Parts: sequence; structure tokens; C-alpha cells
Amino acid sequence: MRDEISLPTRPVLSHSADAVRADELLFVAGILPVDANGTLIAEDDVAEQARCVFSDLDRILTAGGSSGSHLAHVNVYLTSIEDFRVLHGPLQQTCGPALTSGTIVEVRGLAIAGARIEIDAVAVRPS
Repeated sequence: MRDEISLPTRPVLSHSADAVRADELLFVAGILPVDANGTLIAEDDVAEQARCVFSDLDRILTAGGSSGSHLAHVNVYLTSIEDFRVLHGPLQQTCGPALTSGTIVEVRGLAIAGARIEIDAVAVRPS
């Protein structure tokens, strides 16, 4: 089974759904800190941008029949690796005590100018 999930409150930034369900897995596309119109949120505040992307992740997981406690893998892309310190709170709030595998990578830039963080993820859909 394969289903595409697109939330009406999320902007369409590319030829991509917000997530794709494939059997028991949920693949979440890259999430940038933007509002429903695609406008950057909190250009100078990476902590607020992190809260935004993890909040969107939570909504996408819920729409896909999963939750933060079922995250298997999270990739985080930062324009400054020094910003990794802001991840712990939003990630822990999303996942609870569950741990994920993941990668944190510093990148030169992201698809929206001024964005300092982007995440993508894979979650399991509980039976």
C-alpha cells in the first residue's frame, strides 16, 4: 500500500507530498520553517525555526497515522553546525523518551533563503 499525505496548512514548495505511507513506514519529506504561504518564520531565531519544523513534523506524523514516539530516523540539516544545541528540546518534546537514529549535517544553504534548519524523517506506523 502507498498513500501520499499533503496537509492543507503546509505550502507546496516542490513536486513532493508532505509524507508518503508505504506499508508500515511513513517517509516524511524535508520540512522547512515556513508558514502556509511559504514565508520564512523567525529568520534570526534558529530555536524558533526548530520549534516550527518539529511542530510541523508532529502534525504530519499524526496525519500519517504515526507519532513522534514511532520515529525511526531523523535527518537534520543546519546552515551552522553550532546550532545543533537547539535540537534537544524540540526533538525530545516530539519523541518523548523514545530514541531515534539520525544524522546532523551542516549544509551551505537550504531551499528557502534565511532558513537555518530543515528536517526529514522516517517513522513506523503502529499496527
